[in-house]
Amino acid sequence: MTTTTSSAQQRQQLLLDCAIAVVGQHGLRGLTHRAVDRAADVPEGTCSVYFRTRLALLTALTDHVAAVVTGDVQAVAESLAGKGEDTQAAIEATTELLVRWIRSPDLIVTMTELQLEGVRTSSLRESSLRGRRQLTAIVQQALEESDKPHAERRAQTVVASLEGVIVSALAEPASQRREYVRTTVEMVMNSLAAQDD
Repeated sequence: MTTTTSSAQQRQQLLLDCAIAVVGQHGLRGLTHRAVDRAADVPEGTCSVYFRTRLALLTALTDHVAAVVTGDVQAVAESLAGKGEDTQAAIEATTELLVRWIRSPDLIVTMTELQLEGVRTSSLRESSLRGRRQLTAIVQQALEESDKPHAERRAQTVVASLEGVIVSALAEPASQRREYVRTTVEMVMNSLAAQDD
């Protein structure tokens, strides 16, 4: 039983990772069960077995993307634990994460498309909001641990600002993206740090 469950979970993981690639390359309009099957190199109909409807696929994909993003952000938060008010360390760690994401932009493109779809599609909205709340909670906890005032509002500001930074970075020429991310992250973080004064 455990092996079967594990195998099914691995198959779902593969399908959702391939769905990220499909959306990253073709947008949400290109996301079909058949396209995911092709990307995963599995028999046609496999994706439909795990995600019966388009909404089921979109919901699972939204949850999967949120898990990947929050996992990455949690790792950054843990790496900064105990560094207190070291804004420069936070800038460097955040910059490295965003640069890693823009080197393989399918995840960010998919996250952005799903957020917009969550605004338009009420049945997807809760899943989208849940992922955003999880992300904000991680940032809020990191801010609270460094004794920042107004941690909840700051966390919301950081998340919204950095989402804008990463999406706008994708519009920059590839050779300029790293520097763009570094300078904009530095401006956002330093602006928030200056509000402590």
